Amino acid sequence: MKRLAVIFLVILGFVLGYPTTREAIFSHAGISQDDFGFITDRLGFLEDLTSKLSLGGGTDEVRRWTLADGKEVDAVLVAADSESVQLRIVNLQGVYQAPLRLLSPDDRGWVDSLVSSKGKDGVWGFPLNLKTHPWPDEWSREESVSIMQVGTTNRWRSEHFEVTNTAGMKPEAIRALVRICESVDGVLNALPLPLPVNRRPTGGELQKIQIEHMPPSPGVSKLAAFWDEQTDIVHVYAGLLQESNLQFVTFDFSRPDSTEKYDMIVQEVTRQSTSALMHLNLPAWVPEGVAEYLAASQIAPASYQFLDNDVLLKCHINEALLGDRILKHRKMHLVNLETLMNRDLREWNTVLAAGTEAGRLQYDISLLLMDYFSHRDHPDGLHFRRYFECVLSGMAEAEARETHLLRGRSYAEIQRKLTAIWKPLGLTINFQSRGEFLAGDVTIDTAAEEVRASIVAMQARIEADE
Repeated sequence: MKRLAVIFLVILGFVLGYPTTREAIFSHAGISQDDFGFITDRLGFLEDLTSKLSLGGGTDEVRRWTLADGKEVDAVLVAADSESVQLRIVNLQGVYQAPLRLLSPDDRGWVDSLVSSKGKDGVWGFPLNLKTHPWPDEWSREESVSIMQVGTTNRWRSEHFEVTNTAGMKPEAIRALVRICESVDGVLNALPLPLPVNRRPTGGELQKIQIEHMPPSPGVSKLAAFWDEQTDIVHVYAGLLQESNLQFVTFDFSRPDSTEKYDMIVQEVTRQSTSALMHLNLPAWVPEGVAEYLAASQIAPASYQFLDNDVLLKCHINEALLGDRILKHRKMHLVNLETLMNRDLREWNTVLAAGTEAGRLQYDISLLLMDYFSHRDHPDGLHFRRYFECVLSGMAEAEARETHLLRGRSYAEIQRKLTAIWKPLGLTINFQSRGEFLAGDVTIDTAAEEVRASIVAMQARIEADE
């Protein structure tokens, strides 16, 4: 719940527009629930931000194109340069890239004119990072990263990040932290989804990481990192990540407090790296699901697994609520998919601001949806990829969702599929009007915990004898 409270406070600072977001967030930690009524009104500025940030080329007009061999095709122009075009072909409902020479002379001339008159740096529109490769079984950044100190300052730079070290973290520990951050960008690009990675709203500058000693609020004991949406800075707290010798804590799945800290770094850097998703007309579950998914898939710092990761997803869902307890079974009362999949950022934040378990459960069902559409709806997430292609190329999200995610199915049908998938794996899912956690929802595996306790005691005796 501490983690949930911190997420809420970050959102509150963003919503209220405090001039110094981080300090204001924690200084207002005692705000009463009666004051939440005006939140939705103040969230209106997000709509203005959305209208100012457009990833597409600014048109969704269908045009009839003639190919060099005389064939015709109806398509929407997504992006173009002097050598190629990206087209969303209407009857295929996907984006494809083709050399400009495959078009008729008239269409080539029209594209050349558009690029020269309205393009920027020789490119019209926003080219999508189109991918067709299978979903990887795993991905890891084995090699160390290169970091360079900026003169004699406390700033360090890597390929994608600029780190300000105000906590006195050793260079070796900074390099380990940056390796995790760089791995996020690497694994996002390795996924067969055309995610807008590293598209900064203010340009192509490096992403900002600020290392501080401890969170500004002593009441938040496990906060390892958070992304400040207003400043676009990820704050990392060295005091929660280092042992007394200023080295990183061990990533150990027997210590959920340790793994959750690494998970939080991955979550917050993912939000920063894909921040453009936050400002599109996408339901909130999409960007939040991506961040949760990467955090749950991390099996070690900078290493991710995507093959048969049911156990990893369950651990991620349960550890925030139950720590290192071993579960035999859990019931989950989740909000109906029709509600969640239509929930925008405004409503998501309103549910989160209420401070109930419904806010946390939004993230859990988003993670399960991300897993379903990435692996179970199609082994390589083909329909999910097409969904992103269409939305990022200008199609209305509701149309893209119906075309590629639902495909004529009802929300209730997908709910039944999720329920059938997870019940044999130890999660009984009940969909209802709102998410909640009830007494009796968790069954602890006491026998397994006794075995674990015996193993830990035996290891302690062996270490003592040595």
